[in-house]
Amino acid sequence: MNWTDEEIRAGIEECFEEATDIFLVDASLNASKRGYQLIAKCESDSGITIDQLARINRSIHNNLSLPGLDIENVSVEVTSPGANYPVKTHRHFNRLIGHPMIIEHHSEVVQNPLECEIVSATSESLTVKVGDENVSLNLSDVIQGKVKLRW
Repeated sequence: MNWTDEEIRAGIEECFEEATDIFLVDASLNASKRGYQLIAKCESDSGITIDQLARINRSIHNNLSLPGLDIENVSVEVTSPGANYPVKTHRHFNRLIGHPMIIEHHSEVVQNPLECEIVSATSESLTVKVGDENVSLNLSDVIQGKVKLRW
C-alpha cells in the first residue's frame, strides 16, 4: 500500500496530541523484509527526553491508524532529530534561539548561505543576528538551517 506523507504525518501526530509541547519533525514509512519500518523524528519546545520518546513509541504502537496497515507488521523507531538534522519548522528554529546556524534560503536581500544566530521565529518569519545586525527572513524563503557546531 502507498500512503501519502500527509497521511503518515497526520496518523503519527494524532498519537501524541495530548503532549502539546512535542512536535513531529519528520516521518518516513518504508517497506522492509518483515513489513514496514516507521521512523518518526520528534522534538519538544523544551528539549525531548528518552521517556517522552518511549511514550510516543508506545502511543504509535497502540493508536496509529492508516487504512490497510497492520501495526503488528511495523517496526517503529521514535528518535530526536539530532544536531546535524536540517531545521525547517518555526518551532524547531524557535527551540534553537541563541544557537549559531547556517541557513540556506531563497532571499535575494542577504548572502546565501547565511551564517547567523537565531533571535526569534514565528510561523511567518525568522529573525537572525548577522554580526551586529538583525535580519528578517520570510520562513517561506528558508530552505533549511543547520546548527553550526562549536568544537
